[in-house]
Amino acid sequence: MKKFNLIFRLIRLVKKFWLIMTLAIINGIVGNLFSIGISFLGAYGLVLLISGNHGIEFIIVISLMIAFGLLRGVLRYFEQYSNHFIAFKILAHIRHIIFKKLAELSPSKIDKKDKGALLNQITSDVETLEVFYAHTISPVFIALFTNGTIVILVSIFLNWIVGLIYLLFYLLIGILIPFKFYNSTKKEGYEYRQDLASFSAFSLDTISGRKDIKLLNKKDKFILDSEKRVNKLNKEKRSMSIKNSNIKSINDFLIYFGAILIIVMSVVAFKVYKLDLNLTIISLVTFISSFGPIIALANLPGNLNQTFASAKRLFNLLDEKPLVKEVNNDKKVNFESLKIENLSFSYDKTKILNNVSFALNSKEIIGIVGESGIGKSTLLKLIMRYYPYEGEIKINEVNINEIDNRSFHDNVCMFSQNTYLFNETLKENMLIAKPNATDEEIIEALKKASIYDFVLNLENGLDTVIKEDSTNISLGEKQRLGLARVFLRNPKLLLLDEPTSNIDSFNESMILNSLKKYKGEMTIIMISHKESTMSIADKIYRLRNGKLYA
Repeated sequence: MKKFNLIFRLIRLVKKFWLIMTLAIINGIVGNLFSIGISFLGAYGLVLLISGNHGIEFIIVISLMIAFGLLRGVLRYFEQYSNHFIAFKILAHIRHIIFKKLAELSPSKIDKKDKGALLNQITSDVETLEVFYAHTISPVFIALFTNGTIVILVSIFLNWIVGLIYLLFYLLIGILIPFKFYNSTKKEGYEYRQDLASFSAFSLDTISGRKDIKLLNKKDKFILDSEKRVNKLNKEKRSMSIKNSNIKSINDFLIYFGAILIIVMSVVAFKVYKLDLNLTIISLVTFISSFGPIIALANLPGNLNQTFASAKRLFNLLDEKPLVKEVNNDKKVNFESLKIENLSFSYDKTKILNNVSFALNSKEIIGIVGESGIGKSTLLKLIMRYYPYEGEIKINEVNINEIDNRSFHDNVCMFSQNTYLFNETLKENMLIAKPNATDEEIIEALKKASIYDFVLNLENGLDTVIKEDSTNISLGEKQRLGLARVFLRNPKLLLLDEPTSNIDSFNESMILNSLKKYKGEMTIIMISHKESTMSIADKIYRLRNGKLYA
């Protein structure tokens, strides 16, 4: 039932494309009947030729063969075009659904999720569904109607026993053997998709950390690990390929065995029942040529195992419930104060924060210091509504979980130790904070962050493209550009998560001076494990053992 539910959910995604899908199925059925008809007419023409009939009937047969061939080509084209059109439209639609879901699950999902595994879901897993939409739905209906029609026609015009033989071999090759093969490779298919996702995550991490890997002389270790993962994937793929080859061999054997069986029966029928030999020849050729749609079904299980594994992973993602629901109402605020009362939070049953309380007013800067890994960043993430918590966090005496999402993010912004800059121009990276900002506003924000002179000296100024992984700017410059983006957004409450932990003393000084110079323009909570960073704070707290001390 679980598998049928999975198939049903996949089919539901194509409900608005049913008209095109129906046309593809009709084209496939008629096209395959034409294809079988060509073999039938060929056999009939051979019978006419042997009997010496070269007249008008023979000419009609040849003409029909040519017409059927042309029509088969046209119908096949439209069948494949329709199936792939639907498939790629569906894949785009599914990606849209996934991104919409990730927006709903964010930021907590993105904060915890393995980025490589998530990337694999959006790309590889979605691409795998193409097998179902382009090569599964239509072939099932086409085989059902095409071969069902053949069985009926053979039973009526030839012999019901021969029709029964047709049906028996269709069921064996198209359903029973593929079903057994599917069950034998189901576990391997799922494991292969899981290992492929893991390898994608590993590859992404390796590429992102290539500099550190080289500096730490760990290249050989990563190469060895990569080889192990690739070898495992190849072993799983090879195992499924061998089983797939075996099923193809079995199917070929059954087709030829069925043909031999029909020949034997025809000889017996010819001698005992005086059955027309010409009909026997035509029946034999029709039998062999009618397996195209059935073979298409027989070849599905190997790919469907991976397809269903990918679909299961995607639907698991789509079925996830957000830890914190987005708030859409008319409750808006204009930040004046923040109050935290008896705030507690646990992660994997480990108490991170325990009854934390403090308050701050507008334009005030407080600093929170403590060792790494004790919950400082978690505190800021709770203020940003990443996770559910115990206790209360209030802005202007209003619980933050009751504030409209747009209003909340217009007031509150977090700046972390790792600024991400997209592979776009500096200007486009700045406009992320305020899409309608003018050049003058961008320049003013750059000046506030003490990074304008650097941008001014670039060859293309604001039109300079940030290279992949920001390799054409330093970490300090990257952080100052991130701070400029914050100044452009101009939040009322700014949360600073270790803003200077990864940069040199010069850039740390530049950032702190910028914050100090303009600290009267916004309220700031700054966390750090470095005492020197707290020089601009009006009040300093220390976080220790899950509790906050003044």
